[in-house]
Amino acid sequence: MSDRNHFLEGVVFGAVVGGLLGVLFAPQSGAETRRKLKKMKETKGPLIQNTKEKTEEMISKTMNAIESGFNRIGKMVDKRQKDADSEEFHG
Repeated sequence: MSDRNHFLEGVVFGAVVGGLLGVLFAPQSGAETRRKLKKMKETKGPLIQNTKEKTEEMISKTMNAIESGFNRIGKMVDKRQKDADSEEFHG
């Protein structure tokens, strides 16, 4: 996925979070806030769900990349250790 797609996902996610925070912290009654949240859920529900799915996908990809990196580092350390042990044995 390109950096541009990541940027756009971030913008959408930020807009959704900003909208929710704006509704929650606006000076109005609780009943009015609940009405606004219900209306937002009805109109923005698919967008919020899509953003949630994309975020979960990005988290999963990030975790896989981190795990892969740790595996590569572990293999490099093992190889260096074997090389060092071999030098000591033959040296």
